[in-house]
Amino acid sequence: MRTMGLIFSSINERNAPELTMVRSMASVPFGGRYRLIDFVLSDMVAASASTVGIITKYNFQSLMDHVGSGKNWDLARKSGGIVFLPPYGGDSRMLYTSRFEAIKSVLMFLKSCTEDVVIMSDCDFASSFDMNKALDFFVDKKSDITLVYRDKLPDADELKHRTAIQTDENGTVTGISPANANMGVNQLLTGVLIVRRDFLIRLIERCSAMGMKSFSGDVLPFAVREYRVTGYKLDGFFASIESLQAYFRYSMALLDKPVRDSLFKTVEVYTKVRDSVPCRIGENAKVSRSIVADGCVIEGTVENSIIFRGVKIGKGAVVKNCVLFQDTDVGERSSLSYCLSDKKAIVRSGKTLSGCAELPYFIPKETVL
Repeated sequence: MRTMGLIFSSINERNAPELTMVRSMASVPFGGRYRLIDFVLSDMVAASASTVGIITKYNFQSLMDHVGSGKNWDLARKSGGIVFLPPYGGDSRMLYTSRFEAIKSVLMFLKSCTEDVVIMSDCDFASSFDMNKALDFFVDKKSDITLVYRDKLPDADELKHRTAIQTDENGTVTGISPANANMGVNQLLTGVLIVRRDFLIRLIERCSAMGMKSFSGDVLPFAVREYRVTGYKLDGFFASIESLQAYFRYSMALLDKPVRDSLFKTVEVYTKVRDSVPCRIGENAKVSRSIVADGCVIEGTVENSIIFRGVKIGKGAVVKNCVLFQDTDVGERSSLSYCLSDKKAIVRSGKTLSGCAELPYFIPKETVL
């Protein structure tokens, strides 16, 4: 059974507009040196996907720069490999506004492929799980569609935007609906779906002819009624980027070793290789319980923080409980607490910036304070 991937690079990016103002959701940095798409791509490569189509929309220049030819994921190939799919791939001259329209716009691409099974995935999460187990489940259950879900308690922020399913003891999906806090533990869709390629093409064409508009609101409920739809439960760490606050919370969770192991040891996560010099920590600098990427220059104090590549922290500066994106520059004697800075932000000497765990202070890209 040959597999291919289909990635939605911009779905759900309105949930975290601060992070996606200058980039697609797939390009959002995570974990010190990765982008969110790295986790999805690595899972697909581990499942032997030979072709991966990436559906773009806007602000995807940084995504193309990061993924490139797909060499770092062993997807730089003469046939197949990484294929960027422009937002105007169909007959329409308008940007797609839903997942259903996005799939319709790439039907010609799907028809040109020869793989048997399509793994469809969003990019608004960081998770690493064995996709081969989900594929085995898909085959064993003789499924037309397998929806990957996770259990979530009713007090979670994720319920605001997510779709829930109901399954029986055999894993068959019996119902699909918006998530509801009154349902108790929700079986929330992760945005990962496994489907036979020829079946997906026929399903989309049939639903389009019937006038359907929404994939989760129209197509999936129709498929549940008419076809064999199963649910595969995903266990382990799953960072759903529902908001800036959720991004910050899950980033801080990576400082715990069991969480890092859950994310990085199930499947090897690949990313773009950069030839940076090692991190330089000054003689009087102090670094504790932090993730610090290469190319950084640390002259001050760093505690409980995630520091991306090329960050500079001046002498006497104190950075606590922060996430600092690439090339952030913190001046001497400045103090940052519960801050999240985008790329190339500059904090001048002697500044004091502070947020809280529930609402971090956000510094936009290339801002000078």
